[in-house]
Amino acid sequence: MGGNSNLRRAVRFLAGGAALSLSVLTQDGAEASTLSGEVKSAASNLGNLVVYLEPVDAQAKKAVAHQVISQKGRVFAPGVTVLVAGGSVTFVNDETIEIDHNVYSLSQPRQFDIGLAARGSKHTIDFPETGTVKYYCSVHKGMEGTVVVVPSPYFAILDNPGPFKIDDVPSGKWQIKVALFHNRYTASPVDVSVSGQTPVQNVNVEIVSKRAQK
Repeated sequence: MGGNSNLRRAVRFLAGGAALSLSVLTQDGAEASTLSGEVKSAASNLGNLVVYLEPVDAQAKKAVAHQVISQKGRVFAPGVTVLVAGGSVTFVNDETIEIDHNVYSLSQPRQFDIGLAARGSKHTIDFPETGTVKYYCSVHKGMEGTVVVVPSPYFAILDNPGPFKIDDVPSGKWQIKVALFHNRYTASPVDVSVSGQTPVQNVNVEIVSKRAQK
């Protein structure tokens, strides 16, 4: 990256209110603001939500990010990865003993199959389209993970419904969306406008049962 790049931060809110900053590299933009609010849900069994912004009237500067997912102890780590469209993921077999893995996905946004991967092997997969990609190991039952591919580098990861904060959002019209991993629930997009350095606060995103919408 050139000298005019900086770090955009996505904040992960953990149970109990602690915050862990995740870094996303992107280019400098114009004046930017902070957008904050809360994801609300009556359901108590929802976890690993991704709140992200999708540009409406202006294309956000995209960060082509790269992530690494480890395969160790017959577990993918991390289990949930967020990636900006156009980025890639390297799957690494980090087992300490001779264990083969296979990583494959049948998800519509990105179908792939790397075949059997021996200990120490590395395979990189690109993710050009947005959407949620579930992947599995065909060798070990129950070994699975998720890549959420978002349209801009402005997102927050929540362990549970609750407060979120997204920094350095450029001016323009955006939609706030939530990626859910529970098929019975949905969240309607919320339109927001960001202008200059003025913070956008108290934005509520409601998660509801799909049955309630019928």
